[in-house]
Parts: sequence; structure tokens; C-alpha cells
Amino acid sequence: MSSSGQSSEASRLKTEGNSLFTRNDFTGAYEKYTEALKHDDKNAVLYCNRAACSLGLNRSVASYKTLSSQATQLDPAYTKAWGRLANARAGLNRPDQAVEAWERAVGAFPAENLTAAQQKQKEQYQGELAAAKAKLDDLLAHPREPQGIVRLQDGDQLPWNRAAAMLPELQRTGVWASSAWVADYTYQEWKRALSAMKEGRVMHTSRGAGYFGRQGVVEGLTNAIIADPRVFHISDQDFLTMYNRQMMFEIAQTKAWTENGSRDVMKQVPERLRAEGWDVVRPALSLTVRGWIMRAFLEDNLKNNVVTALDFYTSALEVLQWGQELYKDVPFSEKGQIFQPTFIRGVKSLRLDAFMKAYTKERSANPKYSLDELLAGAQELLDELVGAPTQPQTVDDYAFILAFHRYPTGQAHAIRGFYYNEKARALRGTVQGLSRAVVDLYLEATKAYTEASACYPPDEESYPWYLHCALQAMWESVGQVKCLLALLDSMKKSIVLVKRIWEFGANWTSGPNSTPGFVVHLEKDMMLRDQLLEKMRRGEINRDSLVSLQGDVIIRASNAWA
Repeated sequence: MSSSGQSSEASRLKTEGNSLFTRNDFTGAYEKYTEALKHDDKNAVLYCNRAACSLGLNRSVASYKTLSSQATQLDPAYTKAWGRLANARAGLNRPDQAVEAWERAVGAFPAENLTAAQQKQKEQYQGELAAAKAKLDDLLAHPREPQGIVRLQDGDQLPWNRAAAMLPELQRTGVWASSAWVADYTYQEWKRALSAMKEGRVMHTSRGAGYFGRQGVVEGLTNAIIADPRVFHISDQDFLTMYNRQMMFEIAQTKAWTENGSRDVMKQVPERLRAEGWDVVRPALSLTVRGWIMRAFLEDNLKNNVVTALDFYTSALEVLQWGQELYKDVPFSEKGQIFQPTFIRGVKSLRLDAFMKAYTKERSANPKYSLDELLAGAQELLDELVGAPTQPQTVDDYAFILAFHRYPTGQAHAIRGFYYNEKARALRGTVQGLSRAVVDLYLEATKAYTEASACYPPDEESYPWYLHCALQAMWESVGQVKCLLALLDSMKKSIVLVKRIWEFGANWTSGPNSTPGFVVHLEKDMMLRDQLLEKMRRGEINRDSLVSLQGDVIIRASNAWA
């Protein structure tokens, strides 16, 4: 086909893509623009339009950024492409780069004789530029404190050190149901990776500066985080600098994908496999996926940017599930450990946690974070765990069974509890009070949270915490004294055990955004327990009585829904 024929075909496909885009058929439009690029791969408008489809499909913000960047490279005067690149950079929580792109977007407009549409768009971009600058100035003036991070203190008080001190006795007595096994296992993995990363050095040679380090660091860090995210802690103020250098070093060694979204990676993997084989593709694909996981985790826990975190987790999971199905007959020794079911389950758990945070943060403003989708993710975890081993066979299995079988099961049940609790609150607001249906939902929440708690060892902080959540659901309606006391008594016994390991952990001492940690809520629960026992001692209630909570006071209630 002649060049003019190619251009004509690209134009036709572009027109069809535009028509589909206006009808919000982003999948169809994306495919049309992709087909058009085969005929005209230097067309900045096609890249820019495909970027808009990518965003409409809720695909990776990184992919959106890549496509927008390609458009600006092809046509540096393309204002809309710069605007989309600025939005992508803002979505990746890079306000500094967003400011730069907005400046390029504003500067790309003609100096004079603007049309009315151009003038309107320029004013919009100027407003976006001002907002981006304001955000950047605020971040520079008020640096955000990382959330959920263990602050360094006396080494003996840190959870993993306390856990390590307990292991000899646990091993001697054959007790496997202890969070000490997981805490120690993940810390050893984290420590090995961190030590290897610290060996990296910037060295100057006759050919210029270079970084020399050890491979496998990102693998070790992600393995630890997937097993137990609480292991993440920063003991060196240069951690992020070291990590970024290490990541660039490993990218250079493995030829991993850097600016590509999940769709591009899934397209290019088969092509590279045919040309280079698994020995080349395996490390490249592993680092790509693990890099997304680390980026997601850092966005969530250091920048409090859970929306971007969710985007990167989703990209990682898309590639993992795609490869798991497409290469199901390829041995793990060939395709890599990232396709192991337990690794994928770990990523699902991290993504579910991020999704629930995004739902909680955006529930009133962004309906795309659906409560039903959250429940579906939890149910997917439960379905795949049916028949999975719940009891270890050897000492080496202790941490593994807990981290990849029992903990995900507990998380899934807890999400079910959260779902029923949210449904109950919404229905209660609609009917303006309690009803039989509302009470039934709270009962379902209580049952789900109780099931969640039972999946954890008694010295795991999630054990009393999910009992607390069950208790809160019960207080929201009415509870029978003997049921409340059963929960409270289990919590009381567990708190003593939990503090042996997690007393100075981040969740125990403080929650996100400086909210009170677990211990504050659990201490209040113990005060309510004392109040219940005192009312029983005075004969005001008995074990079969129904009670509810008004403020901090327990009152007797009637069974209006029997």
C-alpha cells in the first residue's frame, strides 16, 4: 500500500475510533486507534487518543503516561498531548513533573490570534498549572509523614526481634499457631535484601559513573512485603535513593519493561519469547511485575496515594493472571516464581487492601470503587482457597501456611464483614432507624468478622482487632450479654499475647493519618467489658439480656425483631 493509502486507512480508522469514543466504547475505540497506528505510527493524535481510551478503561496510569509521552515526542506543539501527559504525571503523584508538562501545554498555544476554543482550553490549562504549582508548593512546605511505618526505637522492642526471641520456645513446644513465625520469616527475607542493596556502589570509571550492585534485591523486598506488609520499615534515610539506584541497575541487567503498561507488556512478551526465550524473558518479566508491586506499595505507604497504588497493583495482577493462563503448561523453573499461585494470591491481597482503602476514601465522590467489586474480590480469594492446606506438615511450613493460606482467608472474611457493615449502615440511613433487615446485616457482619479472627493465631494483632470489629457490628444493633462477653473474653486473653510481639508495631500504636492505633480501641472495649460485668453484679442485667450502646453507656434493649 502506498504512503497515501496508508494515511487514508489510518484516517478512516481514526474516524471510526472517534465515533466509538464519543459513545464511551473505549475498548472498541482503543482497538481502532491501535489498528490505525499500524498504518501511521508517527501520528501524535492517534497516540493521544489511545491514551484517553486507556484512561477510560481504567488501565494503568503508567500506560496512559507512556502513550501521552509518545504523542508529545512526535509533536512537541500538540497541546492536548501535553495536557494528558500532565494529568498522567499527576496521577502518578509526581506534581513536579506535572507542573513541567502543564507549562509545556500552556506554552504550546499560539502566541496570538487564538480561536475561541483555543482560548478556553488555554485558560483551563492555566488553571490546572496553577493548581499543580499550589500542590507542589504545599508538599515542599509540608512534607507528608509516611503512614503505617514502624518508627525506629530500641531494637529489642521491634516486632521481628521480639518474634525471633520467642522462636526457640515455640519450636521446642511445637506451637505453630503464632505470628512470630511470619514476623521472623519476612524480616529475614527483608534483611537479606536490604543488606544486598546496601552493597551497591556508585563508581567512577574511564567510561563515566556507573552503579555496581547485586541482583535479586527487588525480588527479596517484594517476597517479604507479599508475605507480610508490616515488615516494611525504613532504617536508613537514604532508603529511597538506594532503592531507585538498585531498580535502575536491575532494569539494565534484565532489560525489564519500564514505560510500558500491562497491555503493552502482554503484547511484547510472546514476541520476545520467540526471539530470546525464557532465560531472557523470565528475569525481565519478574522485575517488571515486582517493580509495579514495589511502586504500588510505596505510593500507598509513603505518599498516601492509594489510587495510584491500586493502579499499579492492577497492572501487576493483569499480567500475572494472563501469564498464568497462557503459560499454564510451562514449568515454574522456566516461567518464574511470580506465576506461583501463592505469589499471585499475595498480590491479590495487597490489591484488595488498597481497593478497600480507595473505596473508604472515595466512596462518596468516585463510584468506580464498588462495594460489590470488593466483595467479589474477597469471594474469589475464598473460592481459590477451598481445599488449600490449613495445617503445616513441618517447621519450614509454619510461616508459609500462615502467610499464604490462613491470613488471606482471614482477610477475605474481614472484607465480607466490612461489606455487610456498610450495607447495614446504608440501609439504616434509608429507613431512618433499625429494622429486621438492618439487624440481620449487622449479624452477618458479626459472623464474618468472627470467622476472620479465627483464621489468625491468638498472638496476631488481627485476632483481637477483628473481634473488635465484630463487637462494633453487634453494638450497632443489639447484642446478647453472653455473646458480647464471649467476644470480650477472647479479646482480653489475646491482647496479652499480642503485646508480646506487636506492642510497638505501627498498627498497634497508631493508625493511618495519625488516628489511634488498635490498642486505644481495644482498651475501650475492655472498659465496656468491666461495665457489663458490673451491671451483672448489680443485677441490672443477666447473661441472656439484650443490650445496646449509647455513647459509652450500655443500656438494656428489647428484642423488637424476634
